[in-house]
Amino acid sequence: MIYKRQSGFSLIELIMVVIIMAVASVPILGQLTQVASSALIDEDIQTASQLAQERAEDILALRRNQGYAAVTLGTTTDVLTGEYASFSRRVTVTEPTTFGGCATGATCKGVTVTVSRALKKRAEVTYVLVDY
Repeated sequence: MIYKRQSGFSLIELIMVVIIMAVASVPILGQLTQVASSALIDEDIQTASQLAQERAEDILALRRNQGYAAVTLGTTTDVLTGEYASFSRRVTVTEPTTFGGCATGATCKGVTVTVSRALKKRAEVTYVLVDY
């Protein structure tokens, strides 16, 4: 009987390759889930920044259209709806004694717009309104 030499991999060699690949893939898959989580946080920060900027511009438009007195002191919380319902937006308008940075002879109000999601602050816009 004549035996031909067969070439290829044995079953043991294939099992070893599969085991090595499985062990090597665990850290890589862990990194992929971390990247996905980081991308969601970045998206939250971007959305929160846009919501804060939008509200800050609304307050500037109110001052421009209705006058400095239309921007009243205090804290208000906006109710966001639709795809932004999971965010909360708070606007705080304070006197210059608690805010600082007012020019001599001018009247100032400090405005802070804070946007949070899941009780974590994601964005904040702070500026001074001045009435000369």
